[in-house]
Parts: sequence; structure tokens; C-alpha cells
Amino acid sequence: MGKVVLYIAVSLDGYIARPDGNLDWLFALPNPGQIDHGYAEFLSTIGDIVMGRSTYNEIIGFDMDWPYKGINTYVISNNTELKLSSPGTFLLSDGIPGFIDNLKTNSPKDIWLTGGGKLVACFLAKGLIDRMILSLIPVILGEGIPLFPGKLPESGWALSNVESFTTGVVSLTYDKK
Repeated sequence: MGKVVLYIAVSLDGYIARPDGNLDWLFALPNPGQIDHGYAEFLSTIGDIVMGRSTYNEIIGFDMDWPYKGINTYVISNNTELKLSSPGTFLLSDGIPGFIDNLKTNSPKDIWLTGGGKLVACFLAKGLIDRMILSLIPVILGEGIPLFPGKLPESGWALSNVESFTTGVVSLTYDKK
């Protein structure tokens, strides 16, 4: 049975993107050794990906091929007319908690919740996230899209792993209590 895992980069002041959704600050991090910060190992544990429409649009806007070929990707949006141009990508607009529960039950691998902030808050409010892997990036943005927007119900999390990198990034893994 798979788990829903939030794997996301966050600034020191709690933002996952600039106010316009831009992620340029992630690519500005000096990384002369091209450390992947555990990404390849994490991706090998993933069977499906779930993301919001804004996150999808941001990824499509990168000047590169679709990075998740061979992994079913589900884009959650209220826009039922949204056209998805990437391979293996499907639109979800309703019945999301039931769909996610079914995906978890039938998947031998984990499900990656990759963003954005509104979707993270919705998943947390519905108790759908089993693990969070937060890559703390050593930058203060000052403003942007918060990792946890709005009011959320209280929930408990247990720290299960900490890994630091020479780039200054710290990866924190929390499991739902």
C-alpha cells in the first residue's frame, strides 16, 4: 500500500514559490557538485504524482521535456476543460479523496504530492498526507506562496529523518502520528 508523500522545497521563511509562482530561486542555489539532494532516490519510490494546475503550468513552462515520463500524473483542477499536453497526465476535478484512497490501496509505490500550496492545505485538512519531506532551502524570499496557506486543523507529526547537504539544504522527513 502506498503513502501520500509531500516532497517539496521551502524557503527559510516558509514559501514554496514567489507570488507569481516562479521557482527561479531554487535554480539560483549554488550547487557546484550538482548534488540532487536525494531526489533520484526519492523518485525511485514513486508510482504516481499528484499536483495542482498552477504547479503543472509552472513545470510545463520549463524549457525541457516532461520530467515524469513513465509515471502517471494527476492534475487537480476545477477547470474541467483544462488541456493537458504531457504524456501520462490526467485531469482530476472531483471525488479526489476517494480517488487518492483508491490510489493508495492499489499502489505498491508511494504517491508524490508535489504542490502547490492550496492543494497541500486541502490534503492536510482532509488528512490525506502520510509523510512530508521538506527540503529547507537557505534563502529568505520575503513574500510568496506559503507552504501552508490559511487555517489548518491541528495535526501531529514525528520527525523520522534529517539530512544536511554541503549546499546548505536540510531535508526534514516527518511522518503522520
